[in-house]
Amino acid sequence: MTNTLLREGGNAFKDGDGQPLTQRINQTDVKTTIAWLERLTGLELQDNTLGSTGRKPTSGDLDLAVDSNLVTKDQLTQRLMAWVAANKFDPKDWVKKSGISVHFRTPINGRPDLGFVQTDFMFLQNVPFSKFILSAPGNSRYRGQD
Repeated sequence: MTNTLLREGGNAFKDGDGQPLTQRINQTDVKTTIAWLERLTGLELQDNTLGSTGRKPTSGDLDLAVDSNLVTKDQLTQRLMAWVAANKFDPKDWVKKSGISVHFRTPINGRPDLGFVQTDFMFLQNVPFSKFILSAPGNSRYRGQD
């Protein structure tokens, strides 16, 4: 048996040279970007931020809880892929699945000209409890996972 180290929290979207295709998002753009994601996915996400998403001046990604009792990873992936196909993008550069998450290369505020942030849709069975245990105050030196 071979041991493999899984490193979470990295950038899921990279170009051919290994450079990230996403960037940090300013706190002022978090709510409007999540609102765009709500329209795209049909999910209520605004109150489902995890960790430090939207609590610090910038965030490396958007961590959003999705109730796995209401929608599956495959259903969400299909919704995201429909948008990718409609815009004639290469799916491998936009949507990836891993563990409990679906990762999406999200245009900030729905506008590609503003750049892209990685959104991690985390599928959880008990969203309220998960929001509590994965929360992090904006001024904490600890992350939600700690």
